[in-house]
Amino acid sequence: MNGRFQSRKKCESGVGRPRRLAAFTIIELLVVIGIIALLTTIGLPALKGFGKGTGMAGAQRQMLQDLGLARLSAINGRTTVYVVFVPTNVFDCIARVAPTDTRTRQQLTNLITAQYAAYALLATRTVGDQPGRWHPRYLSEWKRLPQGILIPPYKFDPALASAPDPYLRSFPMATSPPLPFPTGKTLLSPVFPVPYIVFNSQGQLASGRDELIPLAEGSIFFTKDQNGQYVYSKNDVPVINPPLNYTNHFIRINWLTGRASVDEATRPKFK
Repeated sequence: MNGRFQSRKKCESGVGRPRRLAAFTIIELLVVIGIIALLTTIGLPALKGFGKGTGMAGAQRQMLQDLGLARLSAINGRTTVYVVFVPTNVFDCIARVAPTDTRTRQQLTNLITAQYAAYALLATRTVGDQPGRWHPRYLSEWKRLPQGILIPPYKFDPALASAPDPYLRSFPMATSPPLPFPTGKTLLSPVFPVPYIVFNSQGQLASGRDELIPLAEGSIFFTKDQNGQYVYSKNDVPVINPPLNYTNHFIRINWLTGRASVDEATRPKFK
């Protein structure tokens, strides 16, 4: 009697029943693989452009942050602060430096690949200096835009310095007074005109007009000789891809407030 009761109890509780192992059938596996392949096919085009979008967004954030820093530095230091861009004739600059000035020549060599893509902040005096004293110093190292992001060549064309349209106007070139380049310790070196944007002690643009910095997706490859040294080539110019894509990616600086913002307005293509 007890044996039958215990056996019945085991059956009711499920103890002693053969356990069924969970597994996928071949058909279920094929269905899952098909779904993964379908999602991958749909998602790849979007992922392909993800890196480019991130690079442009990163360049915009970087420029906004550094332009804001230049403005605040000018206000706090009661001085003039320049945003200086690497000129596009670095090879000419190197040729004008004395062979014995190896330090300056090396600094310029390091900036060859920074053409169209790097800038630094420079102040004309330090807090405590006598009013009117000319004591330029760099407030930052040379900063490069994210890889694949460039400033279009036309912004460095002196012929466009007086263009009425701010979207087509190139950067002014500092010649009077000259700015030290590539560092603040090279005042005895030849004067190299460098492109710039300048904030006055009130945080306004000293030019009295809005300035725009276009950003483009592109690349540039600099020529090297057999020894791996960079050499000048007329083919060392940026390749913008797609062409003229910078017409809707601008950093706009309001001259009165000195504040920068992203301008996504589409403009006529530059020719």
